[in-house]
Amino acid sequence: MPTFDGFLFRDSTRDTGTVPSPGYPYYSPDIIGHAQVADPATFFTGNYASDPNQPIQHGSAVNYVYVRAKNLSGTTKNGYYVTVYRSNPSLFMNTNVWKNDPLKTQDGKAFVSLPTTATDQVAVGTAPFLLDATTSNRFCVIGMVTPTSTPGIPAPFTTYDAYITWQRTNQNICGRNLHLAYDFPTRNYEQLDEFSNPETVAVPSLFQVTIHGTLPANSTFGLTCVPLGLSTSWNVNAGNVQTASAMTPASFNGNVTTWATLSGGTWPSDTWIETIVYVGVSETAESSIYAEQEWAQLGGRVPETLDAGRPRLVRVGNCATRFVSSR
Repeated sequence: MPTFDGFLFRDSTRDTGTVPSPGYPYYSPDIIGHAQVADPATFFTGNYASDPNQPIQHGSAVNYVYVRAKNLSGTTKNGYYVTVYRSNPSLFMNTNVWKNDPLKTQDGKAFVSLPTTATDQVAVGTAPFLLDATTSNRFCVIGMVTPTSTPGIPAPFTTYDAYITWQRTNQNICGRNLHLAYDFPTRNYEQLDEFSNPETVAVPSLFQVTIHGTLPANSTFGLTCVPLGLSTSWNVNAGNVQTASAMTPASFNGNVTTWATLSGGTWPSDTWIETIVYVGVSETAESSIYAEQEWAQLGGRVPETLDAGRPRLVRVGNCATRFVSSR
């Protein structure tokens, strides 16, 4: 496969710049929520092989978001910029969801510049963005590296196939769900995520909920979306990974609720709950090359009654919440 010729903005730590990207959107280690550091260039080039993200502090108006990218071209690069945009918690981040809400720096700029960078070297943004976590629940972000401080953003995509292909084949674009630090005083948790179908036909969808970590025995978790006919409940004793499928109507625009209830005790520190959505595409769709092949990990193939000519499942988005205990 070819290698991207420009500044690589990784989709995951496994992303080496091959086109299309082998990683998944929203796991980028190059959009970094982190406490302020004295020498960002040295610190974030030194840990390039890892994901140094720290949880965003919900009660703080000043959260620092750093960016970095690697020059994979054969020449020294200069005059490049990074822009980062916020979105509501969303399982499908079409461009209209985020294009009008850029992060800004302390001096009010909606971009940061990258320094002159030799080939195969990592560039760290010359300033961090600031994220206010007190007035908005927008913690899903999309970033772009471009030779202009006002990048061209496509109009909203009208099919999942076109969106997935755009995201995977442009290695200067990446996304991330920033972890949010929560100390839940009660045993009940709910996360409301937006979800939409840009297409004019119904599309088979598979929702996967994963508990990362360990909840007390007999705790329950589930997924609810009345318009999609989803109302599921699972006991953690049956496993930390569960799925539910639905047919998402044409032009659907609504919300999916992920919830959990502890059987006792408190939320274990650094446990997190993640919801992923896969959509069905046809075997001839351009994005079908990204289809998941490990069907057992997805709870089995979508039932034939939901296939509707789209038997291949491709991940389109995910959202997660990480718990931090103060006890």
